[in-house]
Order: sequence, then structure tokens, then C-alpha cells
Amino acid sequence: MSEPSKSRDHLATHRVVKVVDSVALLRNEYPIRGGLGWDFDGFRVWVETNEPALLTALAQYFSDFRPLAADSFEAAQAWGEITRITALQADPPDLSGFRTMTIGEYKPGARGPKEAFFDVADGRVIHKLRTGMWFMFSCDEHLAIGPCTANPNQIVNFINNRMIQWSLHRAALLGHASAVCHQPSDAALPNTIAIAGRSGMGKSTLALHLMKDPQLEFLSNDRVMIRPADAHGHVEIEGVPKHPRINPGTILANPKLRGVLDDAERAKFQALSDDELWELEHKFDGLIGTCFPGQRFLLRGRLVGLVLLNWTRDGGECIPRRVNLRQRTDLLPALIKTPGLFYLPAPTQAASRDIGRYLEYLDGVEVLELAGGIDFEAGREAATQLLMSPPNP
Repeated sequence: MSEPSKSRDHLATHRVVKVVDSVALLRNEYPIRGGLGWDFDGFRVWVETNEPALLTALAQYFSDFRPLAADSFEAAQAWGEITRITALQADPPDLSGFRTMTIGEYKPGARGPKEAFFDVADGRVIHKLRTGMWFMFSCDEHLAIGPCTANPNQIVNFINNRMIQWSLHRAALLGHASAVCHQPSDAALPNTIAIAGRSGMGKSTLALHLMKDPQLEFLSNDRVMIRPADAHGHVEIEGVPKHPRINPGTILANPKLRGVLDDAERAKFQALSDDELWELEHKFDGLIGTCFPGQRFLLRGRLVGLVLLNWTRDGGECIPRRVNLRQRTDLLPALIKTPGLFYLPAPTQAASRDIGRYLEYLDGVEVLELAGGIDFEAGREAATQLLMSPPNP
């Protein structure tokens, strides 16, 4: 009998009482066969696994970022603070131990909810109902178990959520936004604009239209962390290493994304109407380094502008206008993002989603509203002007 099979019999059901104890048990049951680490501009992470194929997939996905020059977690840890994530390829045990789990928030639909969870003394356990993946984490321990190689995006998301937690514990506020930046030769950090809007309004599409300009760099796709202004009034923004998940309509409209689709896929999607493309839920990874050779995926910048999408498909002409955010707080919900189930507040600090704190953090940041009708070219021109004409340092 193979070791994984013996482990399944031994741990067919495992009741998690404390994350730290269950993580130690599972690490012992499934011997680690390798690991890789990255420095995501201050957030250092080490991913270890019993399945080398997962490391190959992660190395390809994170090829735009700086790997750690270490061959073990212990070696990486010697150089400073680091987050250790264990990802185990396995037919996992039932970690609920027959307890009742809580269904996470979801939009009702034919496929049902995505996840269920329960909390324990030192952390949380989440079960992905559609894929069979389990995740458990505390402030210090982080483990995923299940069909990891079939769901590498969920491992990527787990890494990003650990980074978000790390940043929010250091006084950042979470934003639902894409971001692009420009690096002046005399600036320590690139000037950055964030692009926020309700889901489906085109944050990623507009960001990728901006990336047609070879002077610009990418900073984040869907999540940003905003820090309070420093002594000079500069607001720092952080991104996460998550490549854009883009739909076929976005790909067809942007020549830079041509390589994301093969010829058969391109022909199939070109045969659809604009309305069919708009409604289609079929996402592809647009790897920044592949789609935009020579342009970088950065993770930290100085926030000089915020673009708020308030347009609609049938809204007529696109209307770009600068606004005072304190007078237009109705636009802020498009930016404010709840951390979700994968976030645990620090023992002495809860994540704030108070509008007043967002207004305080964003004082001095230029705000551009795109109202009227959806027009990505007009939006690109207005957003580029905002980015390339920042306030004085």
C-alpha cells in the first residue's frame, strides 16, 4: 500500500481542534519533497509540497517575480521574516470531523455555494465545495490539502490572501482595484493609478488597455492595499502577484493579448456577437511578462490617482471628470473590499472598512470618475493623463 493510501485510511476523518496541531500532523503524514520561495517586494513566502509538479506550475506563474536564493525553508528563514505555506497533493481527509460548517457568502445560482468554513481556537478551516480543496490557517500556520495540481489557481489565491493578511495587519486598507504605474527616472517608487469599479465594469480591461503604452508597468489586477500617507503626504499602494483573469472579449479587443488564445479558440469567440461576448463567463490567465514583453509586473508604488468606473454599456458618450471624493462618497463602495473568509484579524487590530478611514488615507490623491457610456479608448486617454501628470512630489 502506498504512503498516501495508508494516510487516507489513517485520517479518513480528522477533527481540527487547533490549526497548529493539525498542520503538524498533516506535514508528518505527507513527506515534503521540495519547496520554492519568492520575495514579493517585502512579503517573503516559502511554499513546500509533496508534489514537485505543483512547484513547476508555480514557478512558471510567478516567473515575473524575484525567487528566493534558498534550497529549504530553514535557509530562507535565516534571512528574515517569512510566511511558510504547505500545499499537499492528496485525497484529503474530512477535516470537519462531522461538525456543522457555515456556508460562505455567494450569489445564488445553479452551481451552488463555493465554500464552507468553521473556526477553531487559533484559526479557520475552509472547504472549497466545488474542487474538494481544504485550507487551514492561523496568523502563523498555513496549509492547503487536496487536488492541488488540478487547482493551481487556488494555491495562487491562497498565497495572495496570505499576503493581503500580512499587509492588513500592518495598517493597510484593502481595495477592489486594478493598478498600473509609471517609473520616473528620479523617483524611488513608480507613480501609480488604481482603477476601481463594481465587478464586471472593466477594471482589468481598462488596465490592460493602458498597458498598450510601453512606458507603463503593471501593479495589480484585482486587489490593492493602501497605506496611510507618510510625512511627505505620499500614499503608498501595494499589489498582489495575481495575473489578470480576462474574458475573450477583452482578449479580442487588445492586440497585445493575442497569444492568450490559440487559433481555434480565437475563431470560436470571434463568431459570437458583442452581447454574447459580454455575458460569457470564460476566463484566461493573461501573464504580464508574456503579453507585454519588456514591461514589468511591480508590486509597490506611490498612489497619485484613483479612477472610479461609474459607466454603463448604454450610457452614451464617456464623460471623464475630476471629483472631490469627500463630496462623492457614493463612489467609494466600488473601491472598498471586505477581506473575506481567508482573512483573520490580528489579535489587537481588526480590518477597517469604515468610509472615514478610506477618505483619510486618500486625502491628496487625485480622483477621476468615468461616467456615461463604456468607452475604453476614452477611458485610457483620461487615465493616462491622470497618471502622467501627477501632483508635485
